[in-house]
Amino acid sequence: MLGDAIEYPARGEDALTTVLVGGLLPVLSAMVGFVGLALSVVLIGLAILPFAALPLLALCGYYVAVLRRVAAGDPDPPQFRNWGRLIVDGLRFLAVSIAYAIPFALLLGLFFAVLAASEAAVGSSAAETVAAIGAVLTALLAVGSLVAYAYLQPLALANLAREGRLGAAFDLGTIRKAGLSRAYATAWALGALVWAVGAALEGALWVVTIGLFVGFYADVARYYLYGRGLGRALSGPPAREPPRAEDRELPPPVVPASERAACPVDPETIPRIEDPATFETRTGGRDRRRGWPDWESESDPDERP
Repeated sequence: MLGDAIEYPARGEDALTTVLVGGLLPVLSAMVGFVGLALSVVLIGLAILPFAALPLLALCGYYVAVLRRVAAGDPDPPQFRNWGRLIVDGLRFLAVSIAYAIPFALLLGLFFAVLAASEAAVGSSAAETVAAIGAVLTALLAVGSLVAYAYLQPLALANLAREGRLGAAFDLGTIRKAGLSRAYATAWALGALVWAVGAALEGALWVVTIGLFVGFYADVARYYLYGRGLGRALSGPPAREPPRAEDRELPPPVVPASERAACPVDPETIPRIEDPATFETRTGGRDRRRGWPDWESESDPDERP
């Protein structure tokens, strides 16, 4: 599955164009934002700033399109063509991401609140101890919620793309079933590995302006893994068709007891058939051939005149 994910962004006739566009969208967003900030002294600058989010929304929508293609079984990645749909999918991507990030945001706010309370409790040893314990617990909960977000958010997006509706991202039954499966856990771990390697290469190649394209390539590969993981987690064994009437094995016909013929031979009178080795051992032939005395006879045959 990892090899397919690495090859996936390079498939198709327009693979190079897709990678170039995907790598340049963050640059376009930054340029529009810079122009908007530069012109913020006048009203036109404030009107330009919202357009800086459109390239990023299209990029997020492309990741949803990747998940949709993988769910449909299409071997080639999508292209940057239907920009309106990409932006709409990007908005759905953003909505799902914000919804799943709410627990982490609340726990993070609680952590800072506990820190502020611990500073106010300076001077009282008991209050400082309670505040320290509370800070540690809230920090652990915040980290756990962040890991849960990183694990469940791609799964929710994959299910959204698979079913084509926003509510599918919050289908707890499907999310629980797929999230607890080994297939999705393996795909997510491989996706995390691809993300880590891609981020390292992106940072190292930033100077030569290739980093953005490498990062986009790695993101497409890991979203492919998420889609494949969900598909494998939800795919059960194929249903077996019931056997046809002509293929069924018919039971043997039942013969009435009155019509059954009695066996003319008594089974006790049938002689037992022995294999030659058993017969030779029982009759003492093997012992005589070896020169051993026949203990069952009255005297040794070698001593007979």
